[in-house]
Amino acid sequence: MEQDDRLVLSSSFGAAAVAYAEHRPDYAQAAVRWALEPAPGLRVLDLGAGTGKLTATLVALGVDVVAVEPDPAMLAELRRTLADVRALPGSTADMHLPKTDVAAWFGSPEQAEFPHGQRRTAGSLVETLATRAGMLVMPEQEREATLGQVRAYLASRPETADGEFTLPMLTCVLRVRRP
Repeated sequence: MEQDDRLVLSSSFGAAAVAYAEHRPDYAQAAVRWALEPAPGLRVLDLGAGTGKLTATLVALGVDVVAVEPDPAMLAELRRTLADVRALPGSTADMHLPKTDVAAWFGSPEQAEFPHGQRRTAGSLVETLATRAGMLVMPEQEREATLGQVRAYLASRPETADGEFTLPMLTCVLRVRRP
C-alpha cells in the first residue's frame, strides 16, 4: 500500500467518528491487563487514541491516561465521551522521538491471545462494518451495494437473521519489555 493510500485510509475515520464510537467493539479488559502487567506505573500514553475505545478500557482499569489523536472529529468524540481524560491533538510525527534502533530498547516480544465476543444484531454488525476504513473511502454507490450484500448474507443465516448473537472476537497482544 502506498503512503498516499495509507493517509487516505487513516484520515477517513473522522467522517464517521460518532458511528465509530457507537459500533466499534471495546477492548478485552483481560488483554489490556496482560499488556500492562510488566509496566512500572499506571500512566499510559494512548497515541492514535481515536474515539477513546482503548482509553476507556484503561480508565476502567484505574490507569492515568493521556490520549493523543490527530483527527479533530475523532478527538472531539473522545472528549465528548471521556470528558475527564486529558486528550490532546497530535500524532507520532509530533512526538519527536529519537531515531534509534528500537530493538536496542526492548527485549524479546511476548504474545498472548484473548478470546471474547460482542453482542450484535445483523443491523448493528452492518453498522460496525460501515466504520471500517475500506468502507469509508468507497464511492457511496459501491459502499451501499457492499453493505446490501452483507445484509442479505446475514439475513440468510439462522444464527444472525433474528435477534442478537455474539460476534466471536480474538484480541492478539504483543508486548515487549525494556531489559
